[in-house]
Amino acid sequence: MTTKSDLQLRIDELETMAIETFGSKTIADVWLHRENFVLGATPIYMAESDSGLMEVKKILSAINYGGVV
Repeated sequence: MTTKSDLQLRIDELETMAIETFGSKTIADVWLHRENFVLGATPIYMAESDSGLMEVKKILSAINYGGVV
């Protein structure tokens, strides 16, 4: 189970990674809060679980490095 402080740390980490990936806080926020076809939910929602967080990180890494998910 994720506590509120753990969840905030996950969100902060994910926001930082998304900003680095997209180059803009605005674009990162839109991406994090928009339904993602591959995930079947918003990335920010998926980050609430360990497995979901790993999936979101994989997608951001793929976007960053031009790979596939």
